[in-house]
Amino acid sequence: MATAMTKKKKRFNPWLIVGAVVILLAIGAALLIANPFRNSSAQAASKQSTVTVTRGSITGSVSGSGTVTADQLLDLTFQTNGTVQNVLVKEGDVVKLDQPLATLDARNLEAQVANAQANLASAQARLKQAQQGNATPEQIAAAQAALDSAQANYQNVADGPTQAALAAAQADVNSAQAAYTAAVKAASTASSSLEAAQATLLKAENALKQAQAAYDRIGGASNPNMGMMPQSKDLQNATVDYQKALADYNTQLATSGPNAQSQVASALSSLQAAKKRLDDLAVTPDQLASAKSSVEQAKSNLAKLTAPASDTDIAIQQATVQQAEQSLKQAQLNLDDATLKAPFAGVITKINIVPGSSSGGIAMMLLDRDPLHVELRLSENDVVKAALDQNVKLTIDSISDWQTDGKVTYISPSSTVNNGVVTYAVRVDFADKDARVKVGMTSNVDIITMQKDNILLVPNSALLPKGNGHVVQIIGTKGKSQDVEVQTGISDGVKTEIVNGLTEGQQIIALPGTTTGNGLPGGGPFGGG
Repeated sequence: MATAMTKKKKRFNPWLIVGAVVILLAIGAALLIANPFRNSSAQAASKQSTVTVTRGSITGSVSGSGTVTADQLLDLTFQTNGTVQNVLVKEGDVVKLDQPLATLDARNLEAQVANAQANLASAQARLKQAQQGNATPEQIAAAQAALDSAQANYQNVADGPTQAALAAAQADVNSAQAAYTAAVKAASTASSSLEAAQATLLKAENALKQAQAAYDRIGGASNPNMGMMPQSKDLQNATVDYQKALADYNTQLATSGPNAQSQVASALSSLQAAKKRLDDLAVTPDQLASAKSSVEQAKSNLAKLTAPASDTDIAIQQATVQQAEQSLKQAQLNLDDATLKAPFAGVITKINIVPGSSSGGIAMMLLDRDPLHVELRLSENDVVKAALDQNVKLTIDSISDWQTDGKVTYISPSSTVNNGVVTYAVRVDFADKDARVKVGMTSNVDIITMQKDNILLVPNSALLPKGNGHVVQIIGTKGKSQDVEVQTGISDGVKTEIVNGLTEGQQIIALPGTTTGNGLPGGGPFGGG
């Protein structure tokens, strides 16, 4: 059955349109996310900041820090005991090498030096005397004169009396004998007793002469065996007999008249004196031996005065001189030690003595600031770049406006391991007169290991690693970034030398990102990052 149907008019739904738009936007967003730089790479590249490749200088360095130390720091002490007399410096004074700093009371030491000098002079005089002889010129002249006199006397004795002297002495004897005979006759001493006594006396006198002659012929008193010889006994007996006869004669003569006796006695004395003078002219062996002995003695005395000392005596005197010299040196050294002197130029940092105090202990402290040092330690990677005489820049944080130059003066050949870290000791010397720089401060050290001038330079931030080398990025055609491989040289941590790959004035991206295979920045979820 056909029925008439009335159609209802459909209403418009706006949410369908909204949904369709959302879907389209989602698809577009997905495509954009899949390649975010496909449509904007040129715009992004065009907005990157760039820097210019420049030409300049670069310095390579190794940095560290260490403590400022002095070249020398020494405790000064007196080398001898005593009482301090003068202190010649004060703390903070700058002193020179060998400058006197303080002195001790040296009166006793000066006396010791004077005594040692006197002992040395005495020893030297004894040595000179031993080398040249033990007598003065006056003593030698006197000994020579004594020898000349003894030799002249010996010659006179050896030559004997002259004939004229013998004749004159004999004439005196004859005259005295005649006078004596006349005196005896004049005294009328004809009595038998007096004549007998006279005869006995004459006989005894002759016997005495004969005994004396026999005694002299066998050597006289110079013969060591004379006491055992009969001639000695005979002489003694003859002497006794003569003395007895003379005594008897004098007794008999005393009974004569006084005048006659006096004349006879006088005549007899004259006769005896004349005989003695005659006898004295005769040279006996004893006289000759005595004269010769005097000559030998005079020679010996002169030889003792003029002969040099033996080698042993001279050696002893030389040793005495050397000992006296050493004693003088020691005394002088002790006196010198009474003055405390600066062993090197520097600054007096401490004084512990005052006048009147004892010299014992540390008297002063001396600091040598020329040069100063910084002791630091470098790792094995840094120490291989350091070398002796390299220039160094030094700063101190606590003195902001202070900076100076130094040089590397020592690099330890062996390492020190502390908590597994290997380091090497390095010393830097620098000269500085700034009083603000104190020993013990911490100094920053930059050792200049290399320097190049007139080379191409780029900031380190413009470099990207690529394999074993580096690349920089430039803005290429259509504003896209493009990698350029470069060969680098030295770097100071801020700039790097470009050996090959760029030219002066060329623009490169200052802060490039990582690169994709097509040279575009990547890193998004769909960009292969």
